[in-house]
Amino acid sequence: MNYLETLKNITKDSKRKKENLILLLVLLVILLISINYIFNEDKDKKQTTVVENTQEQVTKKVDLESKIVDVLNQISGITDVSIIINYSDNGNDNIVYDTKQTLNDNGQVLSIEKSVAYNEESGKKTAIIQMYNTPSVEGVIIVANGVQNSELKQKIATAIGNLLGVASYKVQVFEK
Repeated sequence: MNYLETLKNITKDSKRKKENLILLLVLLVILLISINYIFNEDKDKKQTTVVENTQEQVTKKVDLESKIVDVLNQISGITDVSIIINYSDNGNDNIVYDTKQTLNDNGQVLSIEKSVAYNEESGKKTAIIQMYNTPSVEGVIIVANGVQNSELKQKIATAIGNLLGVASYKVQVFEK
């Protein structure tokens, strides 16, 4: 007996018809809830990865700013340096992928599967990053004691512009 015949037999009995329809509806609701749960779980994992990447990018930006402050504080006569770097984007990571190709008998590619390559350390998986593209810098403001001299301001602006890859006119240096 196949499934269609079974369904026809179920619908013939009017007493069981209502019970079977209710059972079918309950099963459909359970199926929909299960599918929704599975797909939401995947989204949560992706969101967690995005949050971790954003935190890493913020850390990298803060590290860069602190390194610049440390270097500027080493210049004779300059003290108490503060810096703000304005970025136009967050940059991005070039992630390494494992690629699997399926070939037919003629050597033609039938399918290609890509999956993210991971390192696993103490139970925590992290994606392998081939290269980190730094974010684009739009402008820089530096405030410090001891930069009254316009020649010194220009040298600092040029140095920071060269370091960050922006035009020196996008770097402003002010006396505290």
